[in-house]
Amino acid sequence: MIITDVKTHLLQLDFKIKIGSMPRFQASGLYTNLITDEGINGWALSHWNLSNRAQQQFIEEALKKLVLKKDPFMVEEIYHEIYQNSNRIMFGIPHATSAIQVACWDIIGKATKQPIYKLLGGRKKKVKCYASMPRGYKPKAAVGAVESALKPELGGFKAVKLRIGNGIKKDRELIKEVRDAFPDIDIMVDANSAYHSINEAIKVAEVCYKYGVEWLEEPIPTDNLAGLAKIREKSPVQIAGGENDMGIFRFEDILSRDCFDIIQPDVTRSGGFLQLKKIDAMAEVKGVQCIPHIFGFGHILAANLHFVMASRCEWCEFPFIPEEYQLLEEPIKAEKGFVKAIEKPGIGVEINKKMFEENVI
Repeated sequence: MIITDVKTHLLQLDFKIKIGSMPRFQASGLYTNLITDEGINGWALSHWNLSNRAQQQFIEEALKKLVLKKDPFMVEEIYHEIYQNSNRIMFGIPHATSAIQVACWDIIGKATKQPIYKLLGGRKKKVKCYASMPRGYKPKAAVGAVESALKPELGGFKAVKLRIGNGIKKDRELIKEVRDAFPDIDIMVDANSAYHSINEAIKVAEVCYKYGVEWLEEPIPTDNLAGLAKIREKSPVQIAGGENDMGIFRFEDILSRDCFDIIQPDVTRSGGFLQLKKIDAMAEVKGVQCIPHIFGFGHILAANLHFVMASRCEWCEFPFIPEEYQLLEEPIKAEKGFVKAIEKPGIGVEINKKMFEENVI
């Protein structure tokens, strides 16, 4: 089997997204489709980003040349070829590199008639999940959103992640309001790198500790490893991050500098399945948890869910968005705060054809 073509499809929906402290951006996604000479196609989705067009051009003009005529089962060869060239000679885009890897594994799973998580060395068939809120809320609105997430028909979650990063006072009000309303649930918070002062971040961590927050995610920009190490050393709650980092070398830097209690590599951002297996192994040796970042349309959730089911990861981040925005023929569902493994071959999900046709540009 060889890869005979690489196609990309850009979707853009008619609404914008505001995630925490980040700027508002258009809901969009870039799908990558690998085509083989045996009629088995592999699909992958890149995470929402600010320039899908740039990534599309990168895949079509650069990565396509590197993967044509390659055997999709030779995923390590393909990763090495892309990494050596795109990160040293051209400009590397982790999302695009990851998409090629995920699409290869989709082909492998379909060819062997096995779900990806089993091919990776399946470890479990269900995992607890937390409802990841799509945007920042004011306190009363946050309580309403969390209340919805707890409803059985919407997943019956017992844990939620709130978006913070609007100043210590506002963050305190938000966390307190939700904790007072729901004393028994697990709460995580994500600052999306909103703070730029170590002292501010530590004060936020102290607020989190007061209200029983499980972890504080990305309190400052994650390029600042020295700052993160200082925050982690002084923080009374766990510090998490790493969703925007790629590859074993970057994560070796992160782990060797003791930046996080929890690393959050993303299959669709951090290099694909085998890179995450290696990153997780390094973290396990260091005694650091690995809980992947997951946010976006359904193919993002599906890809990371396969990794979670083949690893020691104890949580699955579950985007709390309307099911239709998973863009899948059969949405992935949470039940009683758990999500089950996907048992169909490959990535095991299909794009919603109607929404795909209506939104492709």
